Amino acid sequence: MQKRITAKQTKHLFSLNQEISLIDVREIGLHASGHPFYSISIPYSIFEAKIQELVPNKSVLIILFDHNDGLSEIVYEEVKNIGYNNVRILENGVFGWKKEGYELFDGINIPSKAFGEWVEEEYKTPHIKPRELAKKIKSNKNILVLDGRTIEEFRTMNIPTAINCPNMEIPVRIIDKIDSHTEIIIGCAGRTRSIIGTQNLINYGIKNSVKALENGTQGWFLANLKLQHNQNKRLCLSKLKKKKLFEEKSRYLIKKFNLKTINFNKTKIFLEEKNSTTYVFNVTEPKKNLSIFPNIRNVPGGQLIQATDNFIAVWNSKIVLLDDGELIRSTMTASWLKQMGYEVYLYNDKPEKLDKYFENKNINFKLMKIKNIKLNDLKKFAKFTMLDVRNSHNYRKLHLKKSKWTTRSNLRFINLVKDKNILIIYDEPKKAQLITKSIKTILNVNVFYHCFDKKGYLTYPDLYTQTPYNPKTSDCIDFVYHTHKRHKGNISHAKAYLSWEKKLLSRMDDQEFSRFTKL
Repeated sequence: MQKRITAKQTKHLFSLNQEISLIDVREIGLHASGHPFYSISIPYSIFEAKIQELVPNKSVLIILFDHNDGLSEIVYEEVKNIGYNNVRILENGVFGWKKEGYELFDGINIPSKAFGEWVEEEYKTPHIKPRELAKKIKSNKNILVLDGRTIEEFRTMNIPTAINCPNMEIPVRIIDKIDSHTEIIIGCAGRTRSIIGTQNLINYGIKNSVKALENGTQGWFLANLKLQHNQNKRLCLSKLKKKKLFEEKSRYLIKKFNLKTINFNKTKIFLEEKNSTTYVFNVTEPKKNLSIFPNIRNVPGGQLIQATDNFIAVWNSKIVLLDDGELIRSTMTASWLKQMGYEVYLYNDKPEKLDKYFENKNINFKLMKIKNIKLNDLKKFAKFTMLDVRNSHNYRKLHLKKSKWTTRSNLRFINLVKDKNILIIYDEPKKAQLITKSIKTILNVNVFYHCFDKKGYLTYPDLYTQTPYNPKTSDCIDFVYHTHKRHKGNISHAKAYLSWEKKLLSRMDDQEFSRFTKL
């Protein structure tokens, strides 16, 4: 089989109705600096820990690409060793793609962000400007301000009076929170979830006035309005029993968007097809005690739409969605995935069957047991080669003296000393395990581990140091610099981000644009 493939050949493959996965093996910072529209990110630093989850079928055509620096060659061998048998390398990496005249998109979650802009344009989604909303809040108007992000994002900053409620949960959670005259405003940090959440309610058929907050929290502070921080206000599930209502709404949406339902037996057939990929997601927001179907992957519907490329790595694959049984969350999620170009099905059988099917079938990356060096023993390891594999910006803020920051992809550029033992400083066990694997292919040395704990600075301050500019910015390949200060009150970054988001559609070519279809 031909090992290399050109950008032109790769681009043509995306015009065909076949499964394909275009994987960027660079660190996420380089991915965010520019990548093809269709690509997904699986950095080499965590590659083996993610590949089987994101690309479950080993017969799928995988195309790896890098910075034209030989990294794909290394990953190619790893992929083949795991058992994937249809793997190629994009010739000249991102530079081959650019040389052919194809667009490299900066930022992350490009298909989802572009889709949000497309939805607003196609549906003419109504919006409200920040100052207009501020006046309504001040006048105590009958309004409900909702934030469609995760609760973790909501705690970072929110609009005053806003309540957190993930997008696909909104219809089932607002029943006893509104009357027929309540105006509903939906926001997020920027644009996508505001647009999707608003249009979601409109498509659902709600009679109330619904609007998206223009540009979310970024638009709010750009209008010189104050945000709140560290809030935990969350819209709880209604105690009212409206099962029949939601079932009726589900049937209405299934008919409106011509969605397909699927039972367990058909799902099982899909899952056992040797030459195709089927993803199964429970899109219900988990309760405090987590999912009641632990073997089925839980991805809340709003997040699945917001960051599709984080969960679905194979184009032209099948997606099966299930929820708590009323089908309303899965139906709304499916309506968007179908318009994004995915083949999607609604699971309408007993979820217990599916959960039992996945028992012992999910391939999880097995973490080795790591025996950690304790803080009070660190001085004994001062003469070891100390490699810190945490995020580069966390390293800048605080790290052990004499330690060197690195990533697994950069390991090949480090002169490791023969017979000199190594101490790995980490915060993610999988990173520590995988860089150890690479070290062992270079040298036969002993490797020890220390799980970084910044609280240790209070006890042993002499062991730590800060280097705000080391590693230098150009070396921080694992940090997303793409307007990264936009949530910290930086006006220029916020404006740049919103401008970037609005221009995504104009940067897409006809082939990329054709994936989106209004139903």
